[in-house]
Amino acid sequence: MAILIVTDIFGYTDHIDRFAKSLGSGVQVLSPFIEEPNSVSESDCYELFLAQCGHRLYADKVSAAISEYKPKLIIGFSAGGAAAWIALSEQGASHSVEQLIAFYPSQIRNHLNIKPSCDVSIFFAQVESHFDVEPVIEQLKDKKGLDCIRTRYLHGFMNKLSGNYDEYAYSHYQYFCQREARNYIEVVQREAEFS
Repeated sequence: MAILIVTDIFGYTDHIDRFAKSLGSGVQVLSPFIEEPNSVSESDCYELFLAQCGHRLYADKVSAAISEYKPKLIIGFSAGGAAAWIALSEQGASHSVEQLIAFYPSQIRNHLNIKPSCDVSIFFAQVESHFDVEPVIEQLKDKKGLDCIRTRYLHGFMNKLSGNYDEYAYSHYQYFCQREARNYIEVVQREAEFS
């Protein structure tokens, strides 16, 4: 499998399904939930996320998915991006992942002393309600293989269910992800031909 998408606290939604399909074949989606939430309220989803999973358990789920699916690329959103950051850092260089793309992974602020061994692109929100983005970027910017981009958008700009969804930003970053995904899908297909 080429790509693993690690969802935010809204879980596996129709919007994530369309995003995954837009990337091509060889895509697996990981949600923090055992049973997907019926509610679309962000506060309800967050409470359910903490009750069913939480940040630590989500990182463990990502680790298990990496071991099972052996993806080349991980795309993570919010809590999913932070969970992937933690999981990849804990696995060291012993995983298959070559790149992590993380959108507004705000919990990274609590894990600045670690860094995955793969290349990482982080797209931060312009502002976050719980912390100042700039000092986090300052602490991360000198880490090798890590690009930090402070976007002009708000947390949730890639999620149609978020009040901060931005259609232009979604289209722009979806195209970025499609371009990156295409590279990994081609590599996995070539590897399959030769094995």
